[in-house]
Amino acid sequence: MVLLNFENDNVSVTFKVDPKIQENEYKIKTYARNGITNGTKTLIATSESFALNKNDENVQNFTIDYVFYNKAAKKINNNKALPNVIVFTFSILIGKNENESQGDCKVHFVRYIPKLLNIKGWINAEKLQKIWFTKGNNADKKKVFPELNAITWQWITSESREVNEEYLEFLNDNKNQLNAMSLIRNNNVQNALKNEINKMVTAGLAEIPTAIKPKIIFGVQSNQVVNHNNEKMPLFEKYYYNSKSFSGIWDLGKHYLREGIDDFIAAIANFNFHVFATGSLEYVEGGYITSEHIKVNVTKLHFYIKDSFDFVDDDPNASSQPLGYWKISDDGSSVEVEKDSPSNANEYFEVTNKSYRDYRDDHRMGYDFYLYSTLNEVNVNLSFNL
Repeated sequence: MVLLNFENDNVSVTFKVDPKIQENEYKIKTYARNGITNGTKTLIATSESFALNKNDENVQNFTIDYVFYNKAAKKINNNKALPNVIVFTFSILIGKNENESQGDCKVHFVRYIPKLLNIKGWINAEKLQKIWFTKGNNADKKKVFPELNAITWQWITSESREVNEEYLEFLNDNKNQLNAMSLIRNNNVQNALKNEINKMVTAGLAEIPTAIKPKIIFGVQSNQVVNHNNEKMPLFEKYYYNSKSFSGIWDLGKHYLREGIDDFIAAIANFNFHVFATGSLEYVEGGYITSEHIKVNVTKLHFYIKDSFDFVDDDPNASSQPLGYWKISDDGSSVEVEKDSPSNANEYFEVTNKSYRDYRDDHRMGYDFYLYSTLNEVNVNLSFNL
């Protein structure tokens, strides 16, 4: 079985003949069958006539691009969703004799999706999918280097109104809780940042100020990749103190209902906001009323998003998560993507997480990874006691 690898749409048909053969021409017939159901093969196309080389190998190259795949899928379809895997076979027709060429060619529809994303103008989704298709074979995203600065903070907060609204709420919540005047009991945000500062001190990345050295800078901004909790991550991720998910019906759900599938949904969808802080630690001498203490002065908050790019289903026993219904025009110039099953489903390819995992099983290529956005720095003036 020949596999059509990513971004290589060419298939070669080669054969030799007996030099004594009388015919001088040949044609090649292309057949296709559903690679999931292993259905019966259907004739898709018959080539023009080619001159027969009787003394050497005959070679013909054929292109199985997304347009040809779409044509074949419609021909072999049986009023269900178009097939996500097609097996192509080739036969050599010399005179009235037809002989099948050795080796079938198995093609997965998902290999064309980065091209379709490009047609839609969804460049961030295209970029991330190309990483998945080309970087290697990996199903454990914790063990490989993350993709840093994979998307920009500016893009994600401008692409989705809901993302920006959730970010502003997260920003204000951090400001309020890191304020010394906060009336919140058991202030979890302050306590979390205190904990991270103590970790920095333990790791030798900061120190506790004293009367002799009353002011110490704290904070880790390095993106050097380190191993922490059996996961490769940038060093700043090791010391983030607060997070917020973007995955519920009131944030991601609102965007999905308003925009449907777009570059944001195709690239990111659900993710987590993270934030770390930088500033200074200040030694404060005791007085008549207060005892000596350490004051935390936060001067910058650094926000970013972390996401996993993979095609893993939360429940392996349930139906695989749908990733849209894809329709290609006959000439390949336009692409439609629907979030729900359309009434004319037999004109669409139904793509799921499993579609990508099946590709990886066959090709031994498919690279799950973590990604991080660029950092968004916010100047603040917040303080509380360590």
